[in-house]
Amino acid sequence: MIDEALQYDAIIVGAGHNGLVAAAYLAKAGQKVVVLDSSSYIGGAARTAEISPDYLVSTAAHLISAFPRKIEKDLKLAKHGLIWAVRDMATVALDLQGRHITLTSQGKQDTRVMSTHEPRDGDTWSEFDRQISKYARLLGRVLDEALPDIGNDVSAYEAPLAALRLERMGSADLRAFLRVVPSSMAALLDRHFEGNVLKGALALDAVIGHHAGPFSPGTAFNFIYKKALATRGQGLSYPVGGTGAFAEALGEAAETMGARIRVDSHVEQILIEEGKAVGVRLADGTQFRAPTILSSVAPRATCLNMVGARHFETDTVRHLSRIRAKGATAKINLALEGLPTFENFTDKEYGARLLIASDVKTVERSFIAAKRNELPLDPVLEMLIPSYHDPRLAPMGHHVLSIIVPNVPYEVAGGWDARRDELVKKVIDTIEQYAPDLTSKIISGEVLTPPEIESKFGLVGGHWHQADMSFDQLLAFRPVPGMANYASSVEGLYFCGAGCHPGGGLSGLPGKLAAETVLAQRKSR
Repeated sequence: MIDEALQYDAIIVGAGHNGLVAAAYLAKAGQKVVVLDSSSYIGGAARTAEISPDYLVSTAAHLISAFPRKIEKDLKLAKHGLIWAVRDMATVALDLQGRHITLTSQGKQDTRVMSTHEPRDGDTWSEFDRQISKYARLLGRVLDEALPDIGNDVSAYEAPLAALRLERMGSADLRAFLRVVPSSMAALLDRHFEGNVLKGALALDAVIGHHAGPFSPGTAFNFIYKKALATRGQGLSYPVGGTGAFAEALGEAAETMGARIRVDSHVEQILIEEGKAVGVRLADGTQFRAPTILSSVAPRATCLNMVGARHFETDTVRHLSRIRAKGATAKINLALEGLPTFENFTDKEYGARLLIASDVKTVERSFIAAKRNELPLDPVLEMLIPSYHDPRLAPMGHHVLSIIVPNVPYEVAGGWDARRDELVKKVIDTIEQYAPDLTSKIISGEVLTPPEIESKFGLVGGHWHQADMSFDQLLAFRPVPGMANYASSVEGLYFCGAGCHPGGGLSGLPGKLAAETVLAQRKSR
């Protein structure tokens, strides 16, 4: 006999930010909801923690770029403690000669500095930015709505493009866009620019978080898609208290609306009876029952591990098994006794997102090294000094430095125990080319390799987005053909995490759209 206290209208597996958003929307609609997470904390990769006494940092994800104002208002997150330390942060591409290039979302680029690198780059930037922005707006139309189910036919390659309503484009723009889709980012940049620093930064932006290099086909589309996601948000943003505070506000909103959140509750199995999802069983044997299960865990792990391959068609199992989700990112967090000295920096640059990628070939070499299970010779980096905007993260006058290191292999030759310190040294040596006094400022720190990201945050394979966000794994192909509208082929089982449309990043859109799909289907029934 099932305890009535453990019966719900909906069970959400995983208390990452998407699971919390889904819970809040369902509870707001009057559903009885429980969220179950194996960790002792909510938020998944959106977590703030101490790296040393009195030094706090966003442990993994450190920026929010695609979180819509509508979700923030719908869930009244300001009432639940969400305060923004900075909105619409600029990006600075670091240059060894101090001729740093600032890029903003408002198109107010420092084209004068671009021109000091290569005379024509400042002139060509406006046309490049205009064209990319046009494509991003086109894509943006389908990122905040559920996609139609195209069925289990992978030959329907045109389906994702059809969903974009390309007839709205002029013929010249349409031809240009269709040329860009299969193109590499390197080729796109070569058609527009000459300066190495600008091209290196844009190349890194296109591939960061992906297991790909700028010469890989389709990476130009990755760049446009990332820009499209950003159009749904409010610019590069950092919340007071870090991304963990963002997750806490979502959790408080969900609970205020009536959802129950249980941590330390590892879901071992999703229960299927007569072809329908009916509940879950925890590792300790406890069962929760509900006619609707939403999983924010990676779809492949949800279906093949928690449900079991026998409950899916052979073609579906094959597609799920082929999802590419190889983690290739490390994270290093440092506690500093003061700001490192970057040449030719003003206060404004210290508060920006900082990129180190001296040229396109350096970005590509780091990817090739990762493919060979080796560490990059010259790491490319994304950095943030969050304490610049949020002084409460460190003692007065001190700071924390948050570093994302792309193109780091999940399995490194020689093993991580032997090579962890080597990675840290390479990263610090790279930063010291731009800020020579960094080592003298370091008090302590932590490094998270891809396997540690997997174990600490429940990200299978250490992949931040649960699956590569390449064209053939986006839109109507995400997570697999036939499941792009959040509903799996098992009745009552839905996806609500980064592994479904529109993908990874702290957008909350997969959670919102999944909840809306569940509510719409219930209403239709």
